[in-house]
Amino acid sequence: MTRVRLAVGIFLCVWALSACTINVGGQALPGPAPSTAAPGAPTLPKAGQCLNSAEIKPVECAESHDAEVMAVGEISGLPSAYPDAQALRKATLPPCYALINDYLGSQDSAGTRLQIWTFWPNEQGWAKGERWRLCTVTELTPDGKALPRKGSLKDSLKGNSFNTYQLCLAGSPSKEADVKTTACNGAHMAEAVPGGIVPLGKHSDPTPSKDQMNAVAKDKCTKAVHDYVGSDKRTDVIPAWRMPGSQGWSEGWTYAICYAEANKTFTGTLLGIRDNPLPN
Repeated sequence: MTRVRLAVGIFLCVWALSACTINVGGQALPGPAPSTAAPGAPTLPKAGQCLNSAEIKPVECAESHDAEVMAVGEISGLPSAYPDAQALRKATLPPCYALINDYLGSQDSAGTRLQIWTFWPNEQGWAKGERWRLCTVTELTPDGKALPRKGSLKDSLKGNSFNTYQLCLAGSPSKEADVKTTACNGAHMAEAVPGGIVPLGKHSDPTPSKDQMNAVAKDKCTKAVHDYVGSDKRTDVIPAWRMPGSQGWSEGWTYAICYAEANKTFTGTLLGIRDNPLPN
């Protein structure tokens, strides 16, 4: 059996977005680059099947895997010469972002560790006329690596499952451009909140200015965070949000992610703490 190599890209929205609070403007940062090429198989998996990124072939979702296929599509509108990574991201990511909420069963997927992972042909396959794309979803570890898992993620965010996959940050989303994800059951400073994904427009439109995005995100994130905490009187927990830069916008990241940010690290959750002390 002939083995081919595939170019892959894993896209973590939390690392590709800029930060702001009510009083602090955001920084526009570029999106992440794709990872190195991975070996694959000549038979592509189908929607609903699972795979291991080290060998792109279908496996039963009940078996260990690190990606689940949401859709298989075709890349169009690019030249016959092999495009650069940015052109491939712009061609493959927006259709995948359009699918993930419906696939997972929630509009809050961007605030979780369930993220898009795209695959496309490498230069050798492109030269042979291959133009396929795979939209997959992967569960990330708290430190941002693809997590081998068993079972399907289809509809996994329906009901009250947000906290199972919730994004938490080790640092300040309002002050740090390069903030790291971390486990929500350990020490952290910020938590993504349900109902806190704010649409900002279409990726085909020009990227809004920071002021324009702030104007849309401010009230919605403030309400989402106050609802999450159960109080609008606290001064040690503020609404914060992360916004896309121009590269991220062109690749389909067209929303702000709202966070409840404390003024110091804590262990526990801010959900429903009302006017009680920060959890230890």
